[in-house]
Amino acid sequence: MFKNLTEDKKKLWLVIGATVVLIIAIVVVIVFLVKENNVVGGIGNINPDAKKVKNEYEQLNGTVSEDDKTYPYVDISSNNILRYTDVTEILDIFDNSGDAVIYFGYSSCLYCRSVIQVLCDTASSTSLDKIYYLNVEEVSHDDNYNKLVDILGEAFIIDVNGQKEIYSPLVLFVVNGNVVSYNKGTLFSQEDPYVELDDYQVEGLSEIYRYGINDVLDSMRIKNQ
Repeated sequence: MFKNLTEDKKKLWLVIGATVVLIIAIVVVIVFLVKENNVVGGIGNINPDAKKVKNEYEQLNGTVSEDDKTYPYVDISSNNILRYTDVTEILDIFDNSGDAVIYFGYSSCLYCRSVIQVLCDTASSTSLDKIYYLNVEEVSHDDNYNKLVDILGEAFIIDVNGQKEIYSPLVLFVVNGNVVSYNKGTLFSQEDPYVELDDYQVEGLSEIYRYGINDVLDSMRIKNQ
């Protein structure tokens, strides 16, 4: 083809070709940076907590627990939708008839390490854009905490040395300010928290989460109509 072109046309085609290659390279870099910065739902909607949550749990991988056993391995997506929350925000959800998925847990909790990856992976297959995460180890036991304890009730509270603590791991599915379903712990079939869930257990736990998430999403869609 080039044999029939003038030198100027040859140069023009070369410039065009180089420009196209450059544009493609720029697009690839942008896509990579978007993923690395945990963009959820488009440019400008960055989840600032995703990497923090990932690091919080994964930094214990391979380390030794108080029982002189190795913590179970956790691999959380860098694009997870977990958002750190506090007691006040959770109270607002209940008080204002909100719809939400709320996860109570902490990184050194063995059963929490079993559920968090399943929860994140399940949520990623839905249109849910946020899971509220309350790190129960960092909660101040003030009046708001006591109010939340009263709202949750005895079913979700345990007594630790005379002090009321929120059960962990606990995932609540809240619709119109009411808990419509939940999952405490993992599954009855998990007898040893140091042993990772098998494929059958993962699917069972994922199904529980999927049903709850869909209930929340259905309510959100109705309100947005």
